Parts: sequence; C-alpha cells; structure tokens
Amino acid sequence: MPARPIAIALIRRADGALLVTSAVEPGSGRMLVRPPGGGLDAGETAADAVARELQEELGLAVTGIAPLRVIEHRVAFAGRERHELVHVLTATMGADASVPPTTDAGHPVWWLTPDRFDDPALELVPSGLRSLLDQPDG
Repeated sequence: MPARPIAIALIRRADGALLVTSAVEPGSGRMLVRPPGGGLDAGETAADAVARELQEELGLAVTGIAPLRVIEHRVAFAGRERHELVHVLTATMGADASVPPTTDAGHPVWWLTPDRFDDPALELVPSGLRSLLDQPDG
C-alpha cells in the first residue's frame, strides 16, 4: 500500500492546548485525536495543503506556517489499514479567529489541554506526535 502524504498543523493556545479533531471508531469506541489538516493535492506543498485544509474544514485562515517534521505513520481504523507520510507543521491563527465546534465533515473540533496529552482514553496520532509536543517549537 503506497503511503498517502498528508499535512497537519500544530496550533497551540497560550496555555499549551493543542487544536485537534477526533473520530470514534465504530464498534471499539477507540477515539483517535489529531491536529487538523488533510491530504496533499498533486503539486501542492505541505504548507499550501495545511492552509487550504484549515480554510476548507474549519474556515480558519492561518499564518506563520513552518515545517517541523515528517512522520511515517501506520494505523488501522474502521477496518481499513492506512499508511501515511504526515508533514507536521506549526501555524498560528488570528487572535480574533473563531474555532467551529465541528469540521465540515462533522468531526468534533476542540482544544486538547496538556494534562490530557497522555490520556489513555485517547489515541493521539500520528504516532510520534506526542514527543514533538514537548519540544520548544512543537
């Protein structure tokens, strides 16, 4: 299975909370949590993809987009195996920006506070993301 390139944005509040979306796996109840973003279109850079996806999914304009790391990630969810090359970028949104309660696809959007980064009830993806959140630029 070829790896699908995606890009996600680490957007943090002053208290360290991370903007995330979530999905619950039918049957198991497992909750996957990840920063917002999506797939790269042909010829698109990761920065362009993050800006486009956040505008499309959340209606948010972001600035200060900067690459942080690329993580190879494999996950099984809802009976499908996924293999992704995840471009992790940092970004900021305007102070007056309003975060919607759901994405355009209906997934919840919320702020994950640092005290819940290691919550066993949540699976923060992609794997390897958690260690980035403790770095000064993450």
